[in-house]
Amino acid sequence: MPDPSVPSHTLPPRQSQTGLPGQRWKWWHTAALALILAFFTWMAVWRPWSLYASWLVVVFALVGFIVIAGLGVTGVWRGAFIDERNMISLSRFQMLVWTVLVLSSYGAITISRAQTDALTALDVEVPHTLWILMGISTTSLVGSPLLKNTKKDPRLAMRPDDQVQALDSQREGLAAHVRVEGRIVSRKSIEDARWSDLFIGEEVSNAAHLNLAKIQMFFFTVLVVLSYGVAVGSLLLSTPNADALPDVGEGMLALFGISHGGYLIDKAVPSAPGT
Repeated sequence: MPDPSVPSHTLPPRQSQTGLPGQRWKWWHTAALALILAFFTWMAVWRPWSLYASWLVVVFALVGFIVIAGLGVTGVWRGAFIDERNMISLSRFQMLVWTVLVLSSYGAITISRAQTDALTALDVEVPHTLWILMGISTTSLVGSPLLKNTKKDPRLAMRPDDQVQALDSQREGLAAHVRVEGRIVSRKSIEDARWSDLFIGEEVSNAAHLNLAKIQMFFFTVLVVLSYGVAVGSLLLSTPNADALPDVGEGMLALFGISHGGYLIDKAVPSAPGT
């Protein structure tokens, strides 16, 4: 029982059995995810649509699963894209987009093959270039926080007055709305995450400026995803009995690798003050 002599505003937040303040995950999150999984099972058994239509249905189902899971864990719809700095992460965004595109294509073909030969349904050929592309995406997802952690060293931090001046010179009042570890800027609350985080810098000196390496990686990602999505759609429309995913192509793979290389190098090199 709460102590009536203690003002309510001074009481600690309600604790769950796990010791975490107020669980965000509700019963309907579990029910929604279970419904999506049941829907996949139904599709695998009956598949009432064409191969192309099945692919589109799987895409929307996967997106729904990711959004609902992110909402249940973080309390915001964009939660799956938010990193440990309470900011929307470009590496998370591109990895989730590729996961949905590749997994939906593989799943649609597998479901189709299961109708005629369940034993070999999973024997879908995946081109080596696609494996390399997914490896590049995973490297960015894992390498990005590792590189940022090296800049969180307290020895790299600016003097408090200089830090406030550097932040507020970019946007008035910015210093009051963020926290800083070493050189890295984070938002104070997960609810503060914005889609503009995809394009802005991560250090004290560029926290409110466009980051060209991020913009380049974003456009390359969109270009390659759209191109590969069109290739998948054309394959599934023209080949009802498809047994392989489309090849990415060496040229497309090179563009993708260059954009990710520039993205990681930009994270590794400290931003100079005033840039």
